[in-house]
Amino acid sequence: MMSKKQNVILLGMAASGVVSCTDAETPEAPGKDDRHINPGFPNVVLIVADDMGYGDISGLNADSKIHTPNIDALCSSGLVFTDAHSASSMSTPSRYSILTGRYPWRTTLKQGVLQSDSPAMITDGRRTLGNLFQDAGYNTACIGKWHLGMNWKFNGSVIDYSAPIENGPTERGFDYFYGIAASLDMPPYVYIENDRVTQAPSRILPERTGIERMRSGEASEEFIPEEVFPNMTERAISYIENNGGSGKPFFLYLPLTAPHTPVLPSPEFKGRSSIGAYGDFVIMIDDMVQQIVFALKRAGVYENTIIIFTADNGCAHYVGTKNMEKLGHYPSYGYRGYKSDIFEGGHRIPLIVSWNGKTTGQRNGSPVCLSDFYATFAQMLGTHPANGEAEDSYSFYGALTGNEDTERKDIVATSNDGSFSLTRDGMKVIFTATSGGWSDPASGSDISGLPPLQIYNLGSDRSESTNLYDTDVNIIVDSYKATMRDYVNNGRSTPGIPVSNDTGNDWEQTRPFTDGD
Repeated sequence: MMSKKQNVILLGMAASGVVSCTDAETPEAPGKDDRHINPGFPNVVLIVADDMGYGDISGLNADSKIHTPNIDALCSSGLVFTDAHSASSMSTPSRYSILTGRYPWRTTLKQGVLQSDSPAMITDGRRTLGNLFQDAGYNTACIGKWHLGMNWKFNGSVIDYSAPIENGPTERGFDYFYGIAASLDMPPYVYIENDRVTQAPSRILPERTGIERMRSGEASEEFIPEEVFPNMTERAISYIENNGGSGKPFFLYLPLTAPHTPVLPSPEFKGRSSIGAYGDFVIMIDDMVQQIVFALKRAGVYENTIIIFTADNGCAHYVGTKNMEKLGHYPSYGYRGYKSDIFEGGHRIPLIVSWNGKTTGQRNGSPVCLSDFYATFAQMLGTHPANGEAEDSYSFYGALTGNEDTERKDIVATSNDGSFSLTRDGMKVIFTATSGGWSDPASGSDISGLPPLQIYNLGSDRSESTNLYDTDVNIIVDSYKATMRDYVNNGRSTPGIPVSNDTGNDWEQTRPFTDGD
């Protein structure tokens, strides 16, 4: 257990990503008592790991060198989506789509991520999952990494840490927030509770390198990087225990700070894996999942809680992936690329939904995007997104209840430099010649002689090794271009009345499907 300081079923290796899942049972918590189950709508705990690969979970990858029994237990008690994707292979845009049900490229952020002191990305009037649950009578909380911008008060170029922060989580649908502004390697290193910094900075943390990489910057005395993840875990457990008997359902959005750099497993987890600190850190996340399950059981609400485990994008290459692969562990599960890339390893992510008694050891190979949470929970709550709301969200509620398949037919993803891909029926078109990120050929590298587009048949080539450009499959390119033009011009990819993007409909990354090759 984490201290405060800190029958395998082979289902194949096709493009849908169908995988093996270890048969595991959710362990019983000490003092389990389900006598106070909340009636009506279920509680929802949405856990989002930061930079975790599809292949890191042993319940999704029979060859994983990391043993994750507690996440595997969610596989056995839940529904595993084997073709799940983030809308972006980067943190900020992915999180935007999770909370708004809208593709992030519709905003002013066309590439990259926000910084800790960036203004709020979610605009006034844009509804979030938090608002959706609030309107249904839920208590709502966000505990962890925000990374969607907030409006600090500045005195010149210096942050006024004594002033309230505007347009943060508590003004975007969450009754309670405790966490950090952005990634754990981005200063200022302070905790924020609701709209206030809990302790102002009084020192400078030095730069760290390697897999413990952190930028140098201001830090409060209470902010110890090694203690941040355990602290968030304890806060989440306290929230569950304090709200489990409130008589109201709760929505807990738990965006983790791990296994993103700095990779800092607590002492009791060091050496637990055979592949080094990154594997130890993933095991620490698995332990956190067990603690969350135990807390739900102690609070008497486990039976009436939906637990979701997913990630914002793929594993980052700079946490030692090459060495891990030499040891037989493949964070991207054999898919090409990592975080930042338009290749599958950048945006294909784990997505496990465990709803006790409703989802038991099921597999679904339909395409799903993290933007789909909004429409899914709207359907569960008996409502429907209004026009100008959740424009890119398709419900998979039918798949959770076993009544029908998912509604989504294709996957649109973007990379670090904002390049697009569209995948439908196993055929993927990438509207750039490069990875769009940091893999070879990297964004900005010399691409002379390379085809302007990439076409891959994921059914026979999941590693995206053979570009089919200039072959007889090129007929699909015109169709995919037309689809992307419609998705951009209509301001939405779901059926409905066209709406506006936050910017115009023409920018550099859209031109491969608006101006030709």
